[in-house]
Amino acid sequence: MPEARIAIIGHLSIDEIVIEDERYENMGGVACYAALAARALGADVKIISTIGEDFPKSYLETLRRAGVDLSDVQVMAQGRTTRFEISYLGDKRVMRLLSRAEDIELKLHHEDLDGIYLGPIAWEFDLDSIRRLIEEGARLLLDPQGLMRTIDASGFIRLKRLDLRIPGLWILRISREEAEILANSSKLSEVIDYLGTLGAEVTILTLGREGALILHSSKIIRVPCYPVKVVDPTGAGDVFGGAFLVEFLRSQDLEWAAAIGSAMASLVVESKGLHPLLSPNIVEEARRRARMIRELIKRL
Repeated sequence: MPEARIAIIGHLSIDEIVIEDERYENMGGVACYAALAARALGADVKIISTIGEDFPKSYLETLRRAGVDLSDVQVMAQGRTTRFEISYLGDKRVMRLLSRAEDIELKLHHEDLDGIYLGPIAWEFDLDSIRRLIEEGARLLLDPQGLMRTIDASGFIRLKRLDLRIPGLWILRISREEAEILANSSKLSEVIDYLGTLGAEVTILTLGREGALILHSSKIIRVPCYPVKVVDPTGAGDVFGGAFLVEFLRSQDLEWAAAIGSAMASLVVESKGLHPLLSPNIVEEARRRARMIRELIKRL
């Protein structure tokens, strides 16, 4: 069948990452990680984003060389790019917003797309715009992280509760931390019950080192992680989502798509930056790992 055609919408960012007192800069944002994962798996990928003139041209060239369509990435004259400082202390992540790009208008011709991945990171569009897209017939995967974020006076990110009951939403991809805020509970059973009330056809609950849970109709499957040494966890959930979307569109096989998502996420965390997503061998290795992961998937 023809390759999946998808658009990924959200701010591309500049991330200043601090791990164990070591600091480095990297391209970031859901749009970046999900697009590279989807493109590695052969999808026809377009990014829709706004950036400032401070966004490094080398980052754009990285995306172009990977085959990502950047024709709808707007460089705003005298604007700033969304920039975060992301610090890791063990499994704890602290984020500070240093600058923010302009909003993104959710107006696009989606009829020729197989799916749209919405990956806001700094409230660059709102829920009303998302609902309008669904009413127009768009098939959406939503990662709500950027809609749930608020900042304090020093720019540090906090999460807030949000009503994510969106009729007609196809796929919801959410982290455990975000889901616990929504459910107002840290008990996994209560989190799962709450997510079931939101109405998404498929819900992907990523659990960090514990893998992921996939909720579909009345079914729940547990997807393990491939065991690796985690060097930098940035973007793992975004990679999972991008890879899952492509494989689910291709195969309609929920378990295989989840296994591929988990496998691709395991590859990106093994080193700093985006290098694993640009490797010519990534698909072969991801499929090898995915076959092992699938054997360990459990239905709950």
